[in-house]
Amino acid sequence: MQSGASQFSSPVSRASDGLHLPEGASLLKRLGVAVKALRVLEKQPDDPVAAALLNAALDGHIYRRHAERLSTTGFGQTLLAERPTLQKGSVDLQALGQLPEGTVGRAFAEYFVQNKIEPFSTPYVIRNDVDYLIKWYRETHDLHHVLTGYATDAVGEMELQAFALGNMGFRVSVMILCFAALLRPHNLPPMWKYWGRLKSAYRRGKASENLFDVRYDQYLEAKVEALQQALRIPPPAPA
Repeated sequence: MQSGASQFSSPVSRASDGLHLPEGASLLKRLGVAVKALRVLEKQPDDPVAAALLNAALDGHIYRRHAERLSTTGFGQTLLAERPTLQKGSVDLQALGQLPEGTVGRAFAEYFVQNKIEPFSTPYVIRNDVDYLIKWYRETHDLHHVLTGYATDAVGEMELQAFALGNMGFRVSVMILCFAALLRPHNLPPMWKYWGRLKSAYRRGKASENLFDVRYDQYLEAKVEALQQALRIPPPAPA
């Protein structure tokens, strides 16, 4: 793994709204930066600066552990060396939309059309493996919706966070779930009303293979079911 990954610093900052994470920041400072970043993302979910800072502030050490684990396997070494991407401009959504129905690429393209959004973009230099995994995870977030079946409404987003918590152990997911429970943004119902769905999502994530353990770009022409099987994602619990 490349040097520098252990510093957990963000590759970007924005002084105008206090989004800056200095080297060696204390936990209190990191929490403050994370809260500011989360408030930006609540209004602008595609803000790349806030997203990078949120992940670096809370989960840099977790991404480092994932990178260290990946660096011990042939698959992981190739992933970290080649650094595949699904960001905006790197995939032809029109071509993917012409793939057979039920394929990963077709579902990926239709997801953006149905939700009237575009793939994420990352307008900064990737300095190390931690930066890359933060970027790769963010780019595959939309595919995680496709694979898990969780909707893109407020509750579906919380279910996906619970899934990620079970699967990856991200502190960001804990903060988002706590933020939603206390402040109920986007007209979320009280937490107790969908607590069972969050527990089910957490258990599904915990039972699945690590979300970094597949090359999503190599499954674009495969059936969605094939990628679900590769990650061993259990079927959702009955409603």
